[in-house]
Amino acid sequence: MNLKILNALEQVIKTSPQTLRDVLKLRQLIQATFNVTIMDCSGSLAELTDKIDKAILAKYFGEIWQPKTKHFKYSGLKIVDEINKLQPRSVLDLGCGYNEFKNKIPNLIGVDPYNKNADIQLPILEYRPQQKFDVVIVLGSINFGSTDKIFAELEHAVNLCAEGGTMFFRVNPGMKHEPPESEWIDFYHWDANFITNCASYFKVQMLDMRNDSNDRMYFVWRRS
Repeated sequence: MNLKILNALEQVIKTSPQTLRDVLKLRQLIQATFNVTIMDCSGSLAELTDKIDKAILAKYFGEIWQPKTKHFKYSGLKIVDEINKLQPRSVLDLGCGYNEFKNKIPNLIGVDPYNKNADIQLPILEYRPQQKFDVVIVLGSINFGSTDKIFAELEHAVNLCAEGGTMFFRVNPGMKHEPPESEWIDFYHWDANFITNCASYFKVQMLDMRNDSNDRMYFVWRRS
């Protein structure tokens, strides 16, 4: 759950608690505070928080966000050569954004919940193909929500990787984005211990872990 949104929602409703019984006013309050429109305002504040969070992520990553692939030393365009050297039969880009690698890496399928350039437009946990992939790319897309959600998405990415396959990750250790539209996004605070502990639990081999450009973290796993 996005506690930034929940706390802000609690504060604005405290000043006008009657809005809880007036759907139109509640919708207007949400629009004025978070700059998103929520048509279904039913449920608890926790449920409403999740709806606002999803709407903010969809608006930001569907309309505002622009990729900075060329700015990353290890997880940018360099990753294309590393993956092509592996000669994979199938490649999955989870959270592909504008699907930049589509014409650079053969046999690639791009999945993204927000961007229309994706081959398949679905959230990570809802993408459940029958096949496994030789390479899985996850660059900045497992970064939103509480630890249980992050862990579940990470586990799902590992399960989508074939035995002996390689996974490339870039994660954000809680750094904010510059555009003001990202104000309410709660970026997960990744750290090396969490990455190492997850690798141990999933029984994957850590091939690389280092700091990348723009204060991001880069790591590579291989599934045993």
